[in-house]
Amino acid sequence: MDCQQARGWIMTRRMDCFSSVTIGLLLCGLSLPAIAQESTPQNDEPAALDNSQHRVRSSAGLVAADHRLASEAGAAMLAAGGNAADAGAAAMLAVGLVNPFASGLGGGGFCLYREADTGQTTVLDYRERAPAAAHRDMYLVDGEADPQLARHGGLAVGVPGEAAGVWSLHGRFGQLEWERVVDPALNLAREGFPVGATLARHLQTLAPTLEAWPELKAVFTREDGNLVEEGDMLVREDLARALELLRDEGVQPFYTGAIAEASVEAVQQAGGILTLDDLKRYQVALREPVTGTYNDFEIISMPPPSSGGIALIEAFHILEGFELESQAWDAPAIHLIVEALKHAFADRAAHLGDSDFVDVPVERLISKAYAAELRETIELNSTKPIDAYGSAAPSDDPPGTSHLSVVDADGNMLACTTTINTRFGSMVYDPNFGLIFNNEMADFNIAPGQPNLYGLMGNEQNAVARDKRPLSSMSPTLVLKEGEPFMSLGGSGGPTIITGTYFTMVATMIFGRDLLDAVSGPRMHHQWLPEQLFVEFDNLPFAPGLVERGHQLQTRRAYNAVQAIMRQPDGSWTAVSDPRKGGIPAAPATSETNENHQPQAE
Repeated sequence: MDCQQARGWIMTRRMDCFSSVTIGLLLCGLSLPAIAQESTPQNDEPAALDNSQHRVRSSAGLVAADHRLASEAGAAMLAAGGNAADAGAAAMLAVGLVNPFASGLGGGGFCLYREADTGQTTVLDYRERAPAAAHRDMYLVDGEADPQLARHGGLAVGVPGEAAGVWSLHGRFGQLEWERVVDPALNLAREGFPVGATLARHLQTLAPTLEAWPELKAVFTREDGNLVEEGDMLVREDLARALELLRDEGVQPFYTGAIAEASVEAVQQAGGILTLDDLKRYQVALREPVTGTYNDFEIISMPPPSSGGIALIEAFHILEGFELESQAWDAPAIHLIVEALKHAFADRAAHLGDSDFVDVPVERLISKAYAAELRETIELNSTKPIDAYGSAAPSDDPPGTSHLSVVDADGNMLACTTTINTRFGSMVYDPNFGLIFNNEMADFNIAPGQPNLYGLMGNEQNAVARDKRPLSSMSPTLVLKEGEPFMSLGGSGGPTIITGTYFTMVATMIFGRDLLDAVSGPRMHHQWLPEQLFVEFDNLPFAPGLVERGHQLQTRRAYNAVQAIMRQPDGSWTAVSDPRKGGIPAAPATSETNENHQPQAE
């Protein structure tokens, strides 16, 4: 069997293991990376069993993505002599294929890339933009905001930036031929891949919604009329056509060519306002990262239109004065950690938006002086009234989004977060080229002063406007320790991206916890409004102490998955993919015999 013969496979063919995919990858010319021990992907709840299969250690480079096949695709680029940019581009294209509910070529995102030889970090903003015909009141019906118009259907679609972002990342920093970087995703689309547990679960959960979108439903429907299940082989010839054009002609077809024309037709037929001119005018924005420090650590993160970087740095600057290193991981310390977070989310609501359109007081928000002012307002043993930090409940629709982290053998670091927003985005689908379009317009505050679909407050700073990028919670982040590369991380999950990333950093940087423990441990989330501290599990040992201090606890699923890579004291690196989403990290195979350079599951 070769790649061409794989076309036309019946997608309902079942697999008991990944061996057929492995054979297909080999026949298509891809070297296989070393990976952590294979396991059945877990659901969104932290697994009660041993999670060691979600961790791998190597000095030859690592990829942590939220799907095994995406990590493998990236690690194969490292094995072929590529760098972190090659690996990141290949992994990003692959994850949009195998986890299509979360990301893909119909979406967009953010990337941080730090070059080891210069120490310079480049920020790529390929976030979706509002179409030219978009305006502040476009979601008002009889004077009232209709959030469903920004959630599903053509009016929910922002101008996609994913193809431009991957192309820009590779063009600026990649070492391998472009064709080789696209091939892993293209071959998987043609050959087919086993449906993972997370994709199967989301399809089942969304089955009633998919009834209203028959073309999209058909992509994931077996010959017997049922939705695909875990282990079914899924062939995506529709998306393979887009990937083939991307490989052979670059990004042009997505913005002025055949894919652009098909995209506009699909979105407009669904009631949208996307035009060919919107796509033609789209450009990736280069931005300066926001930076801050915590003791010996330097935090490098995403600026507006992301809110994540500012929130993380503001919170860490507040924490720096509390000397948490001398405290235990218990209620007194967690109380202070949460209080800092509430201040950051309150400032998010008041000040943040697309800095190309509105003034955002970035320097003040991330200054040590401002952090000191906020620190003085925090009570050590009690919370304060909600208006002292600066409702509606958060959405119960788990968001999409995917994060991947890469560190190569030379120390180049990458953190990329990519998304179509909520699960399967707008539900608008192009059958010609397989794109599932985002619903990023829902990330605007469609009625300023009211919460968006995640319960996040905002104002005119994040109101809809032509060509504007909606405010995001995506938080791709790099960390240095004493000036040397230390960590690359980020997550998926709407506003819980910020808190998942934050608590992983707190656990490792301040409390010195193991990376796998930090990523897989119980999550907490507070976004200022609503006035609740969400915890992943009941009966957490520190919960009574938090209640005594005035926190209103509510148990809720995490809706978050973190992917992270961290340097170890011996100079090697450990990668962890969050068990909640079933991710498995990967490292390139190597012929070196030095055990410090051998990829190994821990």
